[in-house]
Amino acid sequence: MRSNASAGSKRPITPEPRGSVTAVVLAAGRGVRMNSKIPKVLHPVAGRPMLLWAMAAARALDPERTLVVTNPAQDGIQAALNGQGETVSQVRQLGTGHALSQVATAHRASGPVVVLYADTPLLRGETLQTLLAAHRKSGAAATLLTANLDDPHGYGRIVRGRNGLFRDIVEEKDATDEQRAISEVNSGVYVFRGRELWPALVKLENKNKAGEYYLTDVVRLIKGKIATVAVDDSNEILGINDRRQLAQAERVMRQRVLDALMVGGVTITDPATTFIDADVAIGQDTVVQPFTTITGASVIGEDCVIGPLTQVRDSTIGDGSRIERSHLEEAKVGSRVTVGPFSRLRPGTRLADEVHIGTHTEIKNSRIGTGSAVPHFSYLGDADVGANVNIGAGSVTANWDGFQKNVTEIDDRAYISCDTIFVAPVRVGSDAATAADTVVTKDVPAGSLAIGRPEMKIVEGYTARRRARHKAVAKK
Repeated sequence: MRSNASAGSKRPITPEPRGSVTAVVLAAGRGVRMNSKIPKVLHPVAGRPMLLWAMAAARALDPERTLVVTNPAQDGIQAALNGQGETVSQVRQLGTGHALSQVATAHRASGPVVVLYADTPLLRGETLQTLLAAHRKSGAAATLLTANLDDPHGYGRIVRGRNGLFRDIVEEKDATDEQRAISEVNSGVYVFRGRELWPALVKLENKNKAGEYYLTDVVRLIKGKIATVAVDDSNEILGINDRRQLAQAERVMRQRVLDALMVGGVTITDPATTFIDADVAIGQDTVVQPFTTITGASVIGEDCVIGPLTQVRDSTIGDGSRIERSHLEEAKVGSRVTVGPFSRLRPGTRLADEVHIGTHTEIKNSRIGTGSAVPHFSYLGDADVGANVNIGAGSVTANWDGFQKNVTEIDDRAYISCDTIFVAPVRVGSDAATAADTVVTKDVPAGSLAIGRPEMKIVEGYTARRRARHKAVAKK
């Protein structure tokens, strides 16, 4: 980052008091261009609402207080914050300067006041730390974070004097053609010295084309030195105003997530086709194959292989497991487990260590014990399966009786043959077995064999009689 400063007032510069920091997150914008029923700042980037990215950046400053300026007409903000920070209500949206002026007198400290926007999710906490350090070192009354953009459209321009020092900020709406050609822009992130900030807000006017109170005008009103710090990565200041910019931020953030995982020892074989949320944790030497999506609060252990073509949402997977071409949601998977291809683990699924789930198998709200196998083409819903059980192909737990879900219990070492249907509630004891094509309608004692099918009949000469009937029909 590069620093610069204006001469500002000629009075002696007094050192910035090293008091506690106040962080103010501006989150009351209406977000009209998002064309959404959801408040703009609650749209997720890499699985986390934009607002919470801003809160995380602010936390890097270890502030004494964090204030979030919100629009009380927007639902869901308080729930998303979940107790983080204190909210300040901006009933009328009259500009960013007006938003900051809503901070109560009790919170108007004289020390550093860091102002940032809730719709700049790419801003790093480390950048705020650098900005605050430069502010304190320079003794400035205000320090601005700036960036140089190839396309500065939409941003306020930084106007400098011939000596290169900061002179002014001009909003694009109010800029001349010459000023619009300036590539250095204001990010909207500031550090103010509180004792100069709050009196300047009182003097703020709205004599501009939009009739709004601009926070940028506060910089003009402040008495004292104005410093600037240029950010190295211009992506950090990207403000989200529409879905296109949201997608742009998503691409940048997801690459950051993948980079961090790869630095930490995770192999991502094709980052371009891999999508991993920011709150996902993955252990060392795990390999994530192409066309895989891992979202929510998923936790994956070490030495796993995930993918290809796999979706994992809010699930836990133990060390050494392999999940291939499958879909997991709110599932808990033990160590050295194999799942897939083409299987689905629905919410409430719990697989113990060394379980094998084969192809085209669906499991819902069920526990499968250590070493058990459901090799293929089966459905287990609301089942409690013990250890070392084998479930043959085509087996189904009929858990719904038209009124409620019922449980099927299958104890340790049971052997379930192909096409067994369990009409729950029912229990199969340990070391018991079922014959192929059996419908289990009552409990099977331990060590027993259940055969629940009609006796097979053989009709001799059937094929010849069928052919004769076919010929007779054809002659007619």
